Order: sequence, then C-alpha cells, then structure tokens
Amino acid sequence: MSKLYLTGRQKPVFISYLRLLLLVSIFTTLTTQLSFSQTTYTFSFKQAALNTVISEIATKTNYQFVYDASFNQKAKPINAEIKSSNIDEILTQVFKDQDFTYRVNGKTIVIKSKAAGENTYVLRGIVNDNEGLPMPGVTITQKGTTNMVHTDQNGYFAIYVSDSNNTLAFSYLGYEQKEVKYSKGATGTSVVVSLAPSNSILQEVVVTGYQTISKERSTAAISVVDNKTLNENINTDLYSALEGRIAGLMSEKNANGVGSDKLILRGIGTFSTSAVNGVGVEPLLVIDGLPTEISLSDVNPYDIESVNVLRDAAAASIYGSRAANGIIVLTTKKGSGNLKVTLNSDFFVSTKPNLNLMNYASTSEAIDYEQAIYNKERARYTNTASMFNAYGDIANGTIKYYSPLYQLNRDKEEGKITTTQFDNTINQWRTNDYIEDYKNNVWQNEFRQRYNLSFSGGTNKQNTFLSFNFDDSKQRIKYNQDKNFTLYAKSNFQLKSWLNATIGFNGSYSTADVTDASYSDFTIQNRYEQIVDANGNLVISPYVNIKDGFTGSLAMNGVVAGKINSTTSLKPVSFNILNALQEGIEERNSLALRAFANLQAKIYDGLSFGTQFQYENRRNSRESFYDANSYKMRYASDALANYSSTTNLYTSGLPAGGRYYQYNNQSSSYTFRNQLNYDKSFNQNKHSVSAIAGFEMREIFSPRSIEQLRYGYDPVTLSSVILDNASLSQTGLPSYIYGGNRTLSTLGRTQTEVKHRYFSVYSNMSYTYLSRYNVTGSVRIDRADLFGVDPQYKNRPLWSVGLGWNASNEEFLSNVSWIDMLKLRATYGVNGNVDQTTTPYLTATRRNDNLFPTLQYTNITVLPNPKLRWEKVASSNIGLDFSLFKGKLRGNFDVYNKYSSDLLATTELDPTVGALNRVLNSGEMRNRGIEIGLGSNWYNKNDLRFSSNFIIAFNNNAVKKVNITNSTAQNYVAAPQNYFFEDETFGSLYAYKYGGMINGYPYVLDENGNPSISFDSNGNPIATSIKSSINNSAALVNMGPLTPTYTGSLSQRMSYKQFDLNVLMVFSGGNKLRKDFIDPGETKTTTITNTVVTNGQENNLPRLVVDYPENLLNYAGNIISMWRNSDVNVVDADYVKLRNVSLSYNLPQSFANKIKISSAKITFQMNNIWYWSAAGNNIDPETYTSNSATRNIPLPKTYLFGFNLTL
Repeated sequence: MSKLYLTGRQKPVFISYLRLLLLVSIFTTLTTQLSFSQTTYTFSFKQAALNTVISEIATKTNYQFVYDASFNQKAKPINAEIKSSNIDEILTQVFKDQDFTYRVNGKTIVIKSKAAGENTYVLRGIVNDNEGLPMPGVTITQKGTTNMVHTDQNGYFAIYVSDSNNTLAFSYLGYEQKEVKYSKGATGTSVVVSLAPSNSILQEVVVTGYQTISKERSTAAISVVDNKTLNENINTDLYSALEGRIAGLMSEKNANGVGSDKLILRGIGTFSTSAVNGVGVEPLLVIDGLPTEISLSDVNPYDIESVNVLRDAAAASIYGSRAANGIIVLTTKKGSGNLKVTLNSDFFVSTKPNLNLMNYASTSEAIDYEQAIYNKERARYTNTASMFNAYGDIANGTIKYYSPLYQLNRDKEEGKITTTQFDNTINQWRTNDYIEDYKNNVWQNEFRQRYNLSFSGGTNKQNTFLSFNFDDSKQRIKYNQDKNFTLYAKSNFQLKSWLNATIGFNGSYSTADVTDASYSDFTIQNRYEQIVDANGNLVISPYVNIKDGFTGSLAMNGVVAGKINSTTSLKPVSFNILNALQEGIEERNSLALRAFANLQAKIYDGLSFGTQFQYENRRNSRESFYDANSYKMRYASDALANYSSTTNLYTSGLPAGGRYYQYNNQSSSYTFRNQLNYDKSFNQNKHSVSAIAGFEMREIFSPRSIEQLRYGYDPVTLSSVILDNASLSQTGLPSYIYGGNRTLSTLGRTQTEVKHRYFSVYSNMSYTYLSRYNVTGSVRIDRADLFGVDPQYKNRPLWSVGLGWNASNEEFLSNVSWIDMLKLRATYGVNGNVDQTTTPYLTATRRNDNLFPTLQYTNITVLPNPKLRWEKVASSNIGLDFSLFKGKLRGNFDVYNKYSSDLLATTELDPTVGALNRVLNSGEMRNRGIEIGLGSNWYNKNDLRFSSNFIIAFNNNAVKKVNITNSTAQNYVAAPQNYFFEDETFGSLYAYKYGGMINGYPYVLDENGNPSISFDSNGNPIATSIKSSINNSAALVNMGPLTPTYTGSLSQRMSYKQFDLNVLMVFSGGNKLRKDFIDPGETKTTTITNTVVTNGQENNLPRLVVDYPENLLNYAGNIISMWRNSDVNVVDADYVKLRNVSLSYNLPQSFANKIKISSAKITFQMNNIWYWSAAGNNIDPETYTSNSATRNIPLPKTYLFGFNLTL
C-alpha cells in the first residue's frame, strides 16, 4: 500500500506573521516615543532669543514647553554649541547664565524663575457638556504657553500649569469656547468645566472619506456618531454600537444566531442580495478615507473616534460604482498631548437560552403523540413485519429511520419484551427530557472577556496612537471557543510646515475551535431519550438519526443498528453526544493585515496635494480530524463495508485510520489614490470654495485555495492512504448494508482564481455664498474589468448635485432667539453597484463523462454579455436640520426616492441564441422613504439631567421591471428572493388563499376561486378531484413584505452626579411572517395538545398524515403544504424590544487625583431584557425564519461588566 507523507499543519505561517506584526508595532512605538538616550542632537545658538531656542529644541526633540511668555523679554541672549543625547545636559547649557530653571515631567518641560521656586503643579479636571455628560477630545490650552492636552474618553484631563499663566482655554467643535481662570490656592488642583453647545451646530464637521467639511457647507444627508455616543454603552462590536443610532439604518440579525448582523440602509435596491461576489445589501465600509474589504465586525470599537454614515447620493456618489447601498466611514483615533494610557476591561456573560419560548411539548405529550401516530400507521398493516419492511433492513437500499418508540413497539409485538416491560419503559421515558439534558450537559453560559490597552500621545510635530486588544470567548456549546488578538498603530508626522505624513497598520490574528455542526442541534434525539442517567453516567444510544456525511449512506434504524452492533467485524453505531462533541472539531485560523500611508503637501494658499496607499491581506485556514473510532468514521466504515459469504466477514473499503481535512485560502487588495485639494474663502468669507480632483487605482486578488482531504490518516506519522478520488466520488464502493455502491466524498476538481482591477477619476466641488447658500457637485468615472466591451457603457459617469440653505444665518431670522440652527438641503445623484457574479466573457468548464472517465468535454457555463455594466441607482433627497431653544430640541427630517435601474436579473432570451435566459442588466426597483430624528435635553437641574433621542424611518419598496414570464406559484411561495412581480415589494411573503376545512381536510382556492379539493356528500375528499398543486401564480395573495417597512429606536439617558443610566429600546414592523404550527408528520410542539387523535381530526388544525385513508395518502403532503403556506397562517411581525440598560459610575475626580490617575469608570449592563411581538405565541421575529415558519434559539440575556481606567 502506497502512502503519502504530509509535512504537517501549516500553522507556523500565522505565527510568523503575528511575530512580524508585533515587531513592527514595537518598532513604530519606539521610534515615535524614544528617549534621548538613543539620539544625539546638535544645536548652535548665537545671540538667540529664548523663544527661538525653545522652538528649535521642541521641534527636534518632540518635548513640550510650559513657561511664562514674559520670560522672552527677561531672558538674556543665548550663546551655546551643544551636542548631546541627554535632555538635562542640553537644558543645563541653555539656562546656565539665565535666571530660570526647569523641570522635566515626562515629555513636558516646565521653565520657571529661580526666585519663584516650585510654582508648577498638575491641574486635573473633567469637562462635561450642558447635559453633564463627559466630553472626550476637548482641547485644553494654557494661555500664553504652548502647553496643550486633550480630554480622554471619559472627559478627564491632566495638565502641568503654573500660576503665572492662570487661564485655561477649552474648545471643542460645535461648542462655545470657554476660558477658566484658576489658582492653586483658590481652585485647588482639580476643576470641573461645562461647555455649552454653539449657537450654530453648522460648525460641526462631517467626514466623507475624501474630505472633511463643515455641516454648514454640506448639502448631503450624513449622520454622525461621535466618540461620546459610541462609549455610552459596552458594545459587543460596531454593529451593536450603531443599532438605534441612525435613522434608516436597519440592523438585521441572522435568525439562526450564526454570523454577524447585516446592515441595510434605505431599503434593498438590488436583486443580487448575496454578499458573496454579488452586490449585497450592506453599505460600503471606509476606514480613514479608503474603502476596505474587511467587515464591520472585524474592527475594534475602541480604535474608532467617530462614524459617519453617508445616506444620500450627494454624500456617496464620490465612491462611484460601490456606493448604491450607502457608505459607512470610520475615523480612527490619533494621538495628542502627553502620553495617555487607557485600559478597558469588559466581561460578557450570556445565559443559556430559555427553551420554554420554543413552545415544545412535554416529554409525556410527545410520547402520547408519537404513540398515536404509531397506532394509526400500524393499523394499516396486517402484521408487524409488513409494516417494518417499509423501513428496510441490511442489504436493502431503502433503509429509513424510525424512532426508539417504534422499536419498542416492534419488540413488544415480536415478543421480545412483555407488555409490562413496555409500560415500565414508557413510564421511565416520561421522566426523561433530552432537551433539558442537552441544555445542562452540552451547553454552558457563554463567557467572553475583552481587554483593550491603548497608548496615545504626541506634539504638534508628531503623534502616535497604539492599541492592543485581546478577546477570548467560550461559546455556548462546550469545546467551542475563539480567541482574537488585534493590534492597531497610527503615527502622524509634521515633516515640514508644508508636509505631513501618516503611516499605520492594523492586524488581527484569530483562532477558533468549532464542533461538528451535526451536533449543535438539541433536537437530534427524541425528547424521551437521555444523555446521562440520574447518577451522571453516560447513556449510550444504540443508534441515532445522524448520518456520517462522508459517504452516500442512508439512514439508520433499530433493526439495522442491532445487527451492526452485534457483528464484531463491523463497527458499532452507538452514540452519545458528549463523546461526539470532541470528535471532528474544526480548528480555524485567520490573519488579517492592513497597512496604510498618507502624505499631504501644501502647494499654495488653499491648494494641497495628497497621496494615499492601502494594502490588505487576509489568510484563512481550517482543519478537522475525525479519529477512526469517532462516530462518523465508524458509520462511514460500515457504509462502505462489503460482505464475503466465504469468510462470513465484513470488510470495509475505507482505509484504516482517520479522516483529515485542511483548507487554506487568502485574498489581498490594494488601493492607491492621488488627489488635489483646494479650500479657500474670499472677500472676508463672502465666498467659499472647496474642490477636490483625483484618480484612484484598486485591485482585488484571490488566488487559488489550497485544499487537501486524506483518509487513513495517522496524526502521529502524518501518513495517509492514496485513494482513487475520481472512482470513489463517481463509481463508489460496494456497500452490503445499503446495497449497491456508495460514494465517498473527495475534493472537488474545480479551482478558482479571481483578480479584479479598477481605475477611477473623480472630482467634487462646493461653493458657499455668505455662509447661507450652498451648491455642491461631484462626478466619478469608473473603469473595471467587470464591465462589457460596448463603448457606450465604458465611461458612464456617476454624479450628484446638491443645494443647501442655511436659513438660520439669514438676517430676518437672526433675532429669532429660539432658533439656533435651521437648514434646508436638496440633492440628486446617480450611484452604482458592481456585481461580480456575472461576466462579459464566455466562460466554460472542462468536464469528464461519468460513464467514460477518459472522455472530456467543455461545458459552457456562462454566455458572454458585452453590454454588462454596473447597476445604477438614481437618488433624490430633501432634508431639514434644526436646533431650537439653545439646543434643547434638535433633529433632522429627510424624504428620499431611490430608483434602481440596470439591475442584474434573469431575463428571457430568444431561444435561437442558444439559451432560454441570461442574467442581464434589465431589472428596475424603487425605494421611497421618510427618516426622522429627534433629540432633546429636556431636564437639567442641579445634578439631575435627562435627555432623549428618538428616530424612526419608513421605507416603501417596489419592483418596477422584470423581463421574465411568471413562474409557478410554488416558486413564489418558497423563494420570494428569487421570484417577484412588478409593482410589488421585493421579498414579499406570498400565500395561497385559504378556502376552509372539512373533516380535517384543509383546502385552498385556485386563481378562479375554485377549491383545491372537492368533497362528497359525507364530507370526504374525492380523490380524482384533488389538485396536487396550484401552478398559476395568480392564485397567490401578497401578504406583505418579509423585510420591515419601518424601524426606529428610543434612547433615554439619565445622569445624577457620578452616575449615568442609559436605556435603549428598538422597534420595527410593517412586515409579515408565517405562524409556526404542528407539522402533521414530524414536529412536536405544544399545538399537539389541541390534537384530537382518537377520531383522526384536530381542533383548528389539519388531520395527521396517518389519519388519511389509503386512497388519499399520496395527496396528504401537498394538501398540508398548501395549508401551511396559506394566508390563514400569516401574522404581523412587528416587535418592540428593550435592547439594553446600562448603569455607569464615574470615579470622583478628587479621588482620582489622590490615587494619581486621570479617570476611572465602571459599567454594568444587561442586553436582550424584554420584548413584545405582534405575532404572539412567544415568537421573536429577530430569531424566526419568517418565510419557512421556523423557530430558532431565542436571544439569551447577556450581562456585561466594564471597567475603564485612564492614567
């Protein structure tokens, strides 16, 4: 037997990258914060003034100086030739003939008069807004000096001061500047400062990624979430941080709880909703001005300074063919002031979900229900053998699963057990509860711990921000865990007065252990089975309804399992979930790197040039190993076993050993941008012009993945057996148990490599007259290898125009004291989207014939589309921004219309072209909506403050054009995302018209109103009249959309002294869902208690399948399916949720001063506290699959504790 020896697992590459990442980080930090012992400085002063000397030393050494401005006149001219690496030596020579002395405190040098003695000290304080909420990022300067610091994320600051310059100036964009005088005797060493909002919120800025402009000059609909808002709660990720903050931004959770949330901005505007290569529905993510291929869940929330959401065309069109879904722009933090160290520690505990909300029947109810089904099924057969023959036996290719209760009945009827033994077993089973066993033994409380350590500091010459984040999570299912290490660094250098550079990178390395997905379902065994007995011992089930998944095997049942488990040459198929959980655990590793650089050069007054570069690389790997004795390998070995009548032995065609699988892939991208910027005001700010123009190049590359699958694998010797994969996957191996040949899964023979390149030119300009009237415009042309060769589609521009009126700046409103700010805006523009699932080129796949493997042929998979182009979205927006009563009431109101055309959709073709249909740019869709945001600081007296924010958004969607003949009714019911009608909502819930129910037989109505079932005079269905299906889609009723038509939130904040209480409620509605119900064939829910099984009829529910007479059995499935999908089973999906409540306590500043820290805060928070649903019956629409009526695991309550410390 030939063997293949592997070189081992490929984990070292991740460790190498991680080490490189850490080394680069340390190097960056050290080079920007080095002490003088590593650098020698040379100074030459001749008759130099004090301020000249100080300026030169500060420039070269990055130290800050604090001194009295009057010293410049008192100081003698300085003459010195200095060459030293020690700051004390340098300063000693500078001040040797002066009446001044100095003191070095970290990176700050305090100059003082020798006569004055020690007259400098540390002044600490906190800056609050008018609501009493801490304000991070406030600039604090000591007047008459260059001394400057910024408040931390909790609003605290510390600054070295002297009484000779006893005024501090506090400034923050959007707030009135404030000056505070202090003295050590009167003020002490701590102060509390409150800033009031500016009369004009228009002074605030918005970030589009390409430029930063004031709200006053913007015409776009841009929502900003600042750092203060981001830090109000403990956020699991940025998805949760943005929930309920932006009107029109909907957070759609995955109903099954797997994966990240999905953000939808202003409705769905494409048919290509898949995010994998398709357009998708999520907004484009931009970090520090450059689009990124990473997701929002990959970003560390503690690295983010602010989030800007670009909602309309005027804001987003500059991004061209990737902007139709909107843009989310993240601005990362940067260093400033003295070195500041911040530690955040967060702990998350999620309880086990409340399975009572799943509405499962009790064990006794489930047993009674299943026994009734058995009795009715058994009554159809003359004897036990004929009934169970339908379930198959060894060497029978029709083996089907039946439950242990069926096997118990079979054993009784075959005389293997007595009636007393049967009854005793049933009574014992009634005391079991597999779901509770699973919850107690397989699940655990989820526990997550997150630590974030950041360093921030700098001068006017350079600054650095560096953060380390470690995240460790133990998931709900035992043995499932993940760890993530994130590193972020950004440094900014003022190289010259006209030249500024920024460099940085962030990287993350994550590992995860994930158990086999087959074992994550707590209903994989019957309710009356056990995992452990009363003494905690494992209960081994002789068989379960879980196949191996590797072979073409069929199901297992009691008689087959009994024979296998008693045959020594076969491997037992017995099972216990606690053993299986540790088998086949998949190890996942991911390394993501992002490096970026930015160079800004001033060319002339108002004119500058910028160049930016970004490179991203992601590597992923996953591997799993199933030991030879694992449940699935035992099952697979038996499935491929052949029997020899000569030796009376079974011999498996599966090699001895385990199964090893490994997969590695990577992707990379780069973006290179060059841009001219012009920003100038003329004639005493009467005219203001801002313009940018540039070009951008981008590439995305995904090389072929590396994949290997080995059978007969030995993890010690790393050896495996070479198999004939083509034969195993097509012809298979003989299987005595299941009959015929059974295939074995092998690696696919198709590999894909993708590279896309883009080139774009763009320009944007805005003009403001008298600070009142704004005109904006932008244009962009995208070229890409994705587009067709038709010249008319190669250079189609994407553009926007906008108008704005700052009404509050008008003279006739200047005396209206209650209007702080009032602005009207109107925009129109055209954005685009790129779909990578189709191509302008002819594509084909080489294949082998299954019957004749040596015969190869080429299969055309995609016809060429020379007119392929990006999808186009024309958007108009009218908006109003306002602030009233000195900031007491603020808000915005927007009305928009988005019309999507050239959407890629399946289009019917003339059959003579060689295909019946093709995905072409032929579809159209419209979204209209209203967005309202209101905020109020409605109470502020003494130490008690209340503020509220309310947002609500409405969206109306309609498909306007599809060029394809209507499909069958069943397709619209089952897959509304793929089948739709013109002038109806995309993704609608379609249902049959319910007609009624007679004797437990439900019927629906066809397109002409005729019932699907005709009945005789006794109320029994006439078999020949039953319609097995209704094909005409006109028979359907559009019940409404599956996606909410309105969403919103209400957030409330209360502050009292050092305490802050935040409450967030979210709501949505206007959409529909199908009710869950008993599946008359399988599912056991509490509705079985309404079942009248004794006479074969049910109360308000269809009869069971086993209640159907023999002549109607073939129709039962279709009858029940149409009833399940009828309009009688559709309800509203509106809900209201108390998403989270958090309580924070800020350490008093006086106490913080005593223990020598800047600030400290502790937070306790609860998530997913309460909800109300219009659907009732414990249905949570967020965890419910609306179209298929499937309940998923409820959202668990989560308890969070956070601690923030700033030094």
